[in-house]
Amino acid sequence: MKIKKSTKALAAAASLAMMATVGLSACGGSDSSETDADGKPVIRIALIKRSTQIEAKEMKLQKDLEAACDCTIKWDEILDTQWAQQSSTVLASGDVADITIWGYNSDNFAQYDYWEDLSDDLDQMPNVKAYFKEVPNAEKFGSDIDGHVWQVPSDYGNASGAKWSSGQNLMINKSWLEKLGLGVPKTWDDLTKVLTAFKNDDPNGNGEADEIPMLINQLGTAGFNWWDPFLLLNGTGLNTQVISTAGSKGIYVKDGKIGNFMITDNFRQVIEYYHSLIEKGLMPKDILTRDGSQNTADISNDGKTAKVGLVFGWNTGNFGDLKDQYESIEVPAAPGVSYEETTWEPQFEDIYNGACVKADLDEAHKTAALKIIDKWITPDMSMESYYGDLDTYISNEGDGKYNVLKFQDDLSTFGLADRGLTWVSDDMSVSGDEDKVLAEKDGKTYETQQSHIGDKDLIPAYVRLSAEDNTTVSNNNSNIFNYAMPLISTWIQDGGLTDDAWNEYVSTMKQQGVGENVKLWQKWYDKTMAQE
Repeated sequence: MKIKKSTKALAAAASLAMMATVGLSACGGSDSSETDADGKPVIRIALIKRSTQIEAKEMKLQKDLEAACDCTIKWDEILDTQWAQQSSTVLASGDVADITIWGYNSDNFAQYDYWEDLSDDLDQMPNVKAYFKEVPNAEKFGSDIDGHVWQVPSDYGNASGAKWSSGQNLMINKSWLEKLGLGVPKTWDDLTKVLTAFKNDDPNGNGEADEIPMLINQLGTAGFNWWDPFLLLNGTGLNTQVISTAGSKGIYVKDGKIGNFMITDNFRQVIEYYHSLIEKGLMPKDILTRDGSQNTADISNDGKTAKVGLVFGWNTGNFGDLKDQYESIEVPAAPGVSYEETTWEPQFEDIYNGACVKADLDEAHKTAALKIIDKWITPDMSMESYYGDLDTYISNEGDGKYNVLKFQDDLSTFGLADRGLTWVSDDMSVSGDEDKVLAEKDGKTYETQQSHIGDKDLIPAYVRLSAEDNTTVSNNNSNIFNYAMPLISTWIQDGGLTDDAWNEYVSTMKQQGVGENVKLWQKWYDKTMAQE
């Protein structure tokens, strides 16, 4: 069933389509009635992948899915580094693939009417129906406020390291601490002293002044991201949810009241602290403008001698052969903040963007597409999709137990990992996944700080804005981040954050729509919570 969406959003899409002239064939645009030589439906599936991942056509997964759908599958594989640009072109034209995995989110579903509402197709997908019954939040994640189901999301469940941690870790070189006789920093003042020692006292012992006390990731241009520098806000007592739709735009909730942390004193405090570290030579002067690959190279170095003291990241596996030198630590408290006030990114259900189906497919193609999705989330297919071919890279040990036979450090060489479609039910388990082991170990570090988060201090991932309000918020966010992020980067690297500059910034942010966004998020947060 196709649902008419916001005319404002569609008019904007039509305008963009007039300017879009290239790049469509790589992202979708299948003939909705295309058949193979045997007259079977051809289903085009768009995958958004990392550069290191295997081609889907080389996986056993393709034959298994084709057997289930009695169709032919053709893959459109797009690098995630190119997807942001290509997706804009696709959205402008409406030329989407028959099935897209991972590529679209609730904002896209609210603005465009390119996808099938699956709410009245669940009887044709018994596995999906069972999935939604067992994991109601998965159905909520894939739905809008009116109950239309726009996607079948992935849920990595008990096998996910993210379920046992936040996926966000602050990691320090414990070997350096031990060599210098230092304790784990508990406050920002402690942290500054530790970083100063990392700089001056040759903790890696090679006789060279090559240590980099701390690295932070570059700021996003359109929001906050995984392993974001502003995770340090948790040390000020303000809980972040930077990997959520709301939190990535600065939205937070405290005692049920929505705010935007970008105009808080806490936010200014973090900016000023980072600049003080740069002034002291404790972070590179070009930390926010240098190529991101430099951070990656510095973190792993030569695999023998560590160069970096402190970073935000996924888990200690980020350091490769040096991982045993590092440990995750709690976020230090800002001046005047007690330990009981500090927080950390919350644990979360590992539910993320999954599969959506192109609207208006003919009956044969739609039926085949639904069969593909329904088969893909079965246990063997989910594991095969994530880790690679069954019995080669992962084995079914029976009773819902799976074992990874050959593990890859980047988790993305033999299978599609989180760029495929996966459901791990509560009665399934996975052993041999080294990344999960590290995530569980690192995640335990933050259990106490996470317990400081109040019942009304979290925005559920399934809170959705209406199509009209989503358009308003998105337009405001474009103005907000185009203005704010370059300025914030300048303040961190070069300084200049005076009282007058801050007051002007806050005033401008309000003019750009920060207050309106807060009100709209408050409205839909309240409506969602009232239904709990």
